[in-house]
Amino acid sequence: MQNAQSLIPIKGIYNEMIETTDKRLIKVLSVSAVNTHLMSYSEEKEVLEGYEAFLRGLRYPVQIARVAEPMDLEEYILQLKEKLKQLQNPYKKEMLSSYINYTKTLQEDRDMIRRSRYVILDEPFSSEHVKEDAIAKLKQKTRDITLAIEDMLYRHKLQVRELMNHELAKYIHMFFDYENAQLSAGNYQKEYPYIIGQGNLMKAVDQYRSREGS
Repeated sequence: MQNAQSLIPIKGIYNEMIETTDKRLIKVLSVSAVNTHLMSYSEEKEVLEGYEAFLRGLRYPVQIARVAEPMDLEEYILQLKEKLKQLQNPYKKEMLSSYINYTKTLQEDRDMIRRSRYVILDEPFSSEHVKEDAIAKLKQKTRDITLAIEDMLYRHKLQVRELMNHELAKYIHMFFDYENAQLSAGNYQKEYPYIIGQGNLMKAVDQYRSREGS
């Protein structure tokens, strides 16, 4: 019988990369978006043509993912609380306090999601001896793709950044256990480097749950 760990094809997460059990190194890029609903026909056409040119110009395969993620408003709420401390006007304080409470209800609503966009790159390696070469090739691919995405649109500049170790752990957690990934929002900063070995993903989930209950 297969256990949960054997079903997860991840060997480890380190240096902002995922290493898989089938000897591949993976980078994940987070990409911002533009709102085409507010564009004119010519502007939208320009965006689509830029995207088509980007796809035609790719020199190696990439995966493009659009993922529904639970909203994490904790950082935003902390910023609002700091702003609240500085206010002197009692009416403004009351309004901001009410807004903070409203934002907290949004944070607690598990149906609140956002659509995030990712570009995934990989580089295979045959043995540990050639892994450093694979890392260098993957970093070069990442630089090339980042520049291509940033230059994709004429009137708009997309923002691209590599996911950090704790973000990669969260990304993987969502795919294997979306429900508990929502419970664990905000805990991933403490989990890198994340190596799947004796402490597998299911054990990590139990740790997240215990912290949530404490």
